[in-house]
Amino acid sequence: MSASTEVELTPHERLDALEKRIEASLGQYQHSLRRLQARHRVEVGQLLHEINESGLWELEGHKKFGHYVKARWGWDRSYGYRLIDLALVHRALAPLGPAVLDDVAESHARELAPVVKVNGDEDTRNFVEVLRVESGGKKVTAAVIAARRDREGLGTPSSGQSPIGDSGVDHEDEVVDAELVDDVAEKVGLGIRAAADTAEKALRQLDEALALDLTPFHRAEAAVDLSRVRSAAVRLQNRADGVPGPAAGA
Repeated sequence: MSASTEVELTPHERLDALEKRIEASLGQYQHSLRRLQARHRVEVGQLLHEINESGLWELEGHKKFGHYVKARWGWDRSYGYRLIDLALVHRALAPLGPAVLDDVAESHARELAPVVKVNGDEDTRNFVEVLRVESGGKKVTAAVIAARRDREGLGTPSSGQSPIGDSGVDHEDEVVDAELVDDVAEKVGLGIRAAADTAEKALRQLDEALALDLTPFHRAEAAVDLSRVRSAAVRLQNRADGVPGPAAGA
């Protein structure tokens, strides 16, 4: 047998080799996906920043930028501003190179955004470079950034500035409250829908089991859970009776 002849692998060795290749491929895919998602959020934040700064959201009759974000994209007002903050931080740190930008998580951007807005891009870069040197190559957490920022008195907004981006405008509190109410109402609706989907799935599974003359494995626990479902359904119906709109079956 020549030296160039490949050594035959046992079935277990071949399986192990193939699984390692799958794991490597999955790891590479997940890493690429995370980078793509990060670039997407930064790009969207840049575009939202331009729409906000230029007042283009007013063209559709919205009273606030947060209203535009909610109506056009279905996002919470705070999420739109988080994307903008992420974009602002990436713009400020871009001269430091990809190695620095790749380490900037959204949690880091939230703590660095006030520094960018109040102290400017250059001071933000200096602040980050000092942190990186002092960390000695260890990962810097958002908590460390926030503590050091506050200790140095950086990023302290003026009294009229909103912490998430809006300037002090008349009726600002009323607008925020209205958006919070909308967010809560939406979450309630989504929660009810998710509960209904789960209940219907459980019903289908129970029907399938009964058709096979089977019962839940832990019958006592299942009985308790079914009792909870019945009680919750009764309470939900009582609440639903007070919800305005068309009655069920109308």
